[in-house]
Amino acid sequence: MDYPDIPNTIFAFWHSGVGTLPPYLRRNVIAWYRRYSPLGWTVYVVDNVAGSPLNVSNYIDTNSPLVVPAAFANGTLDGGYAAQHTSDLTRYPLLLKYGGVYLDVGILQFGDLDWLWTNHISNSLSPYDFAGFTMGDLPEVSIVNFALMCGPANPLVYRAHRILLKLWEGKTNTTDMHKHALVNHLDLMRVPQEVVVDNEGEGRMVINDEVMTDYAIQIQAMGSAQRWLDEEDNWNGPKYVNDKAWLYSMMDGAFAHEQLTNWSGQRLFDLLNLQLPRKDKEETEDQRLAREVVEKVVGESWCLKLGHGFSAKLFGGDTLGMLWRKNDGTDANEGTYAEWLRWAEVNCRQQKPVQPKQKLEYEPTMIGRLVDYLE
Repeated sequence: MDYPDIPNTIFAFWHSGVGTLPPYLRRNVIAWYRRYSPLGWTVYVVDNVAGSPLNVSNYIDTNSPLVVPAAFANGTLDGGYAAQHTSDLTRYPLLLKYGGVYLDVGILQFGDLDWLWTNHISNSLSPYDFAGFTMGDLPEVSIVNFALMCGPANPLVYRAHRILLKLWEGKTNTTDMHKHALVNHLDLMRVPQEVVVDNEGEGRMVINDEVMTDYAIQIQAMGSAQRWLDEEDNWNGPKYVNDKAWLYSMMDGAFAHEQLTNWSGQRLFDLLNLQLPRKDKEETEDQRLAREVVEKVVGESWCLKLGHGFSAKLFGGDTLGMLWRKNDGTDANEGTYAEWLRWAEVNCRQQKPVQPKQKLEYEPTMIGRLVDYLE
């Protein structure tokens, strides 16, 4: 459908305000602005700072139980990942009210958001009205939440949001949410092996399938909506996703850089920190690989997603994002492959738009009236 009266909007969230973004993340947001504001896009980095004009409460009704759970409204979210879950709880309401794009601040964007929005998501002649990324393989494929695009009141996001609110009912953290009847018809997210980590100085914890699923419960809520068949409400999640969702592979469209370096943050950091070869010198093997990373990401991927926090711990050692934070300025050092990547964020356009995955055909795992589970 067409959305002629809605300004093209990119939303992001940073709990303490855009001014406190670490420089390497701030450069991501600035690149979005430099690339898309001339095309009529507005970028909002909303926050949770009292008195801030960008406080998310100025954009959505954070006192309404139909918008955010009580733990968000009264500031009682707890647990080791409260900040991440605070961010999670803003994105569906923002998109439902305004439409547009939601991006994590850890995204370096290379695919053309304006092209996808104009030609497909907001175009009544296109069948697509939602875009995002998927993880996993059929039949377990799930839509993730770090990059979302849709118009206001999108039916998939609407149902995912209602499910998520119900999961948070009476809760201050996500522990054991995977057991809820709204989502327990889904397979758990899979951790390659049981991982034990130091939980930010709070003692040792085990990351297993249950813990991983609780952490990413918003993805599980979306997965439930996309697998739900509610004939009385005229909702067929599998059919909607197959017919109307423009979906990229997360691995190919957002994590190509990780695959080229075998998920080694240190290796990737070292490669991007190399100087480009002088004109009178041939490139070394490391420079060749660094060039391939940049060319692959810029020319063939939709974005580069920086990993942090919980999911980053699964791979052991620091990720590229963590190392850029620890080594200020290395994401844009003059003459490096990292600086070349930064230049490409704003100045390069892909000659051939990245195409979505082929149709995703799968069976519903829940059949019945959603409202019966929400009452």
